[in-house]
Amino acid sequence: MASQDESVAKLSKEKKALQEAHQQTLDDLQAEEDKVNTLTKAKTKLEQQVDDLEGSLEQEKKLRMDLERAKRKLEGDLKLAQESLMDLENDKQQSDEKIKKKDFETSQLLSKIEDEQTLGAQLQKKIKELQARIEELEEEIEAERAARAKVEKQRADLSRELEEISERLEEAGGATSTQIEMNKKRETEFQKLRRDLEESTLQHEATAAALRKKQADSVAELGEQIDNPPARQTEAGEGEERIQDGD
Repeated sequence: MASQDESVAKLSKEKKALQEAHQQTLDDLQAEEDKVNTLTKAKTKLEQQVDDLEGSLEQEKKLRMDLERAKRKLEGDLKLAQESLMDLENDKQQSDEKIKKKDFETSQLLSKIEDEQTLGAQLQKKIKELQARIEELEEEIEAERAARAKVEKQRADLSRELEEISERLEEAGGATSTQIEMNKKRETEFQKLRRDLEESTLQHEATAAALRKKQADSVAELGEQIDNPPARQTEAGEGEERIQDGD
């Protein structure tokens, strides 16, 4: 009995020890399960963080790609803007050169216009002077014509007088020596008057011819001076057309 009690006590002790060990094992298992649960939660959290980071990384990659595209687009736009700016600078330089050229042409044109106006005033003055001279020449020619007509009338009167004397001599059928001398004297005077008339006529004709030639020369000189300005005015007109074409 005593050995059985000892065995029972020993078994009880061992049982208790096993129960304690089992409890300890259960406690350890529970601790490990808690630890596993904690690690699982941590893993899940980490996985969520990894997913979040991967999503953020994808977004960052996409954002970076968008930024790269935007950067390339901006670089292209910048290059186009620089080229446009260079073109505008070239256009501005060409426009400045054209403006300088137009200013120079305008200055020349204004100078030509002033010259034309001055020349026009001079020609107007010259025309008035020539017109006055032509009137004087016409008056002189008219005076020469009147003088010639007067001489012609005197010549006609003398011719009639001579014819009358000759007719009277023929009717008388004869004449005394005194009458003959008178007739000769009158004949001599008539011949002198005829020569004077012819000389005066020739002189008047020469004077009239000289006056007509002088008038013609004056008119030709005026015509030449009037014909020259249109050529210069044509050049001025061409300068205006070049300015308008340039505009």
